[in-house]
Amino acid sequence: MLRPSILLLGGLLMFGCNEFQQAVKEAKNEVPPPPKDNYIVLLDLSDRILANNQQQVAKDLTVIRNIFGLFKSNLNKKDPSHLYYGLNDKLKILIAPQRTTPGKLYEESGLLRVDISAELPEKKSKLVHESEKSFNSILPDVYKQALVSKHSSGYAGADIWKYFNEDLGDDLDKDAQNTLFIITDGYMDFEKSEDRPAVNNRYSSCAQIINNLKTYPDWNLRFDKGDYGLIPVAKKFPGLRIVLVQMSPGQDWTGEYPLLTRIWGKWFKEMDVQNFAFIKNENIGEVKESIEKFLQIKLNTKVEPASWTAIELSDSTGNLSSARLAAKGKEGNTGMTAMGSTKKKDEFKLNDSSQVNQRLAAQSLNFKRSIKQKEQVSFGPAY
Repeated sequence: MLRPSILLLGGLLMFGCNEFQQAVKEAKNEVPPPPKDNYIVLLDLSDRILANNQQQVAKDLTVIRNIFGLFKSNLNKKDPSHLYYGLNDKLKILIAPQRTTPGKLYEESGLLRVDISAELPEKKSKLVHESEKSFNSILPDVYKQALVSKHSSGYAGADIWKYFNEDLGDDLDKDAQNTLFIITDGYMDFEKSEDRPAVNNRYSSCAQIINNLKTYPDWNLRFDKGDYGLIPVAKKFPGLRIVLVQMSPGQDWTGEYPLLTRIWGKWFKEMDVQNFAFIKNENIGEVKESIEKFLQIKLNTKVEPASWTAIELSDSTGNLSSARLAAKGKEGNTGMTAMGSTKKKDEFKLNDSSQVNQRLAAQSLNFKRSIKQKEQVSFGPAY
């Protein structure tokens, strides 16, 4: 007979306790911090940056400008005051492992990061502003030094597989929404495939899979039945969002792009990545809109397109062999202008290496390893 009364009394006490806690919280003006975001931009600096007389560099730089702009827009959405006192978001740019990339560039890329959580509250807004200026100054020099030859055979492929297998886990923030942007043509080819030999129909290169299947009209069925794909990475990244930007499928075979997206989509899902997008290397305005759509953030500032004047490169080809596909298709409209001999204040500036090295030497922070058209963008699982 007493049990319902006891339960009722317990419920009233719990309700009263919750009301008291809520009142205390409101009295202290405690507002839970907004969700944290961690943006990672991984650069593929292989022979793709030679495309269209090096104008792929201008497109890459403009894409990165837009990603940084969206990073700021997201901060402003969370904190309309633009002071960012309660925010702890991060953004960093990394270079994918690649044998032909000068080693000092991995150190230089250590400057290409923003960690608001590491700054004093009153300096957070200034940090974002100063970091944007620093990015605009350093990034062109990174690309300039990454251009090591005018021949594709002078470049090793970017080892994105190695980054996922060895480094990605360290770059993720367990308390944040992690988003990885991979700026790549989409082929993930690297020369020393004997280091990771094919097992059954699992390969280390997208080109190997495409070349095995493209001659078959039923390539789609063969892909599923034969369990084709990239060599799996024995890691899981649930909750991670991935955007492949600047994909450049060859134009000689109509199945090239659908098969590329299936290869990547299958590889992502095997690592428990469910939220991903593929964005073609097309008009920069469409690329921007596609990234906005994926992130569900609207860019609230105008981003000026970057410019690039092709630099003279060595005729040296090195001793590398290339496993990359020969046909990569036409480049889309870049929407870029050539940089003249006089530099405008807001343009990317090419700093000589000595200036960059001076900045690096002056740094006291201990950074860890750095190593569409609308119908042409794909979201979510590719199969």
